[in-house]
Amino acid sequence: MFWTLQNQSFSIRVARKGAELQSLYSRTLNREYLWQPGAETWNQHSLLLFPNAGRISRDRVFIRGREYPMTMHGFAKDSDFTPVFLSEDRLTLCLTDTPESLSRFPCPFSLTVDYRLEEDRVVEELLVKNPGTVPLSFGLGLHPGFYCPIDLEEGADDYLLRFDTPQNLFQVVLDPITRLCTHERRLVLSGETDIPLFEGFFDKGPFPLENCKIAKITLLSKKSGRFLEMGAEGFPVFTFWGNPGQISLICIEPWCGRSDDIDSDHIWEHKPGNVCLSPGETWSRQVWYRLG
Repeated sequence: MFWTLQNQSFSIRVARKGAELQSLYSRTLNREYLWQPGAETWNQHSLLLFPNAGRISRDRVFIRGREYPMTMHGFAKDSDFTPVFLSEDRLTLCLTDTPESLSRFPCPFSLTVDYRLEEDRVVEELLVKNPGTVPLSFGLGLHPGFYCPIDLEEGADDYLLRFDTPQNLFQVVLDPITRLCTHERRLVLSGETDIPLFEGFFDKGPFPLENCKIAKITLLSKKSGRFLEMGAEGFPVFTFWGNPGQISLICIEPWCGRSDDIDSDHIWEHKPGNVCLSPGETWSRQVWYRLG
């Protein structure tokens, strides 16, 4: 089941399963920007990551002293959300704990996703509430994929990732076998804004960056000027991922949280980057997209 929202500028499609954004279409430009699944490349559109973003060491965690199964990117992406508001240009979906979820993740929660179409952008707002009596520890992230190149006549060499302000950023070096985080960091940007792309950019796998302090990132063609802007303030980790060899897509993933360290102690409350929400508190983040 899915819903379609549209205004003069945009048309988007959102699925009930995972509250997944499945289409990000510019009616002005007659162009789709969100990746449409190809089994040989990536059979998804855009994933919502909760209650963890990234990999879990050995797929198990300890929460308040008890062991629970936990898999990469959490369970929200596989869960059916409930619609609570629908209009021509706005959709609000909600996921709450159930007896089944509590057997795997013993924490009451409410996760709301609100999609809104504005004049020049598409807004996705994420809201987490803690209805429980003890602190709620969680990670949250988005995993959307975009066409790259945007124009088929171009190649990855024509594109770059541009941050809105100069950044001092370090890449988290991943273990080549487990893809868990090592303690090694590599300097990627030093007072600069641009990361050039090229064919083979993702040959060694995901490209996670820590300590990001940005309001906006742009996938930009130096050749045609085509672009996709993503506003994502308040996400300290950005992970970039795409297919190896000749690039067909790029995932630009803002995260609060990250994959486990290779020497993780498996204690959930120690998980790097987790948000801790006191009983009764609400936490929110907003992502928006502008197309050109």
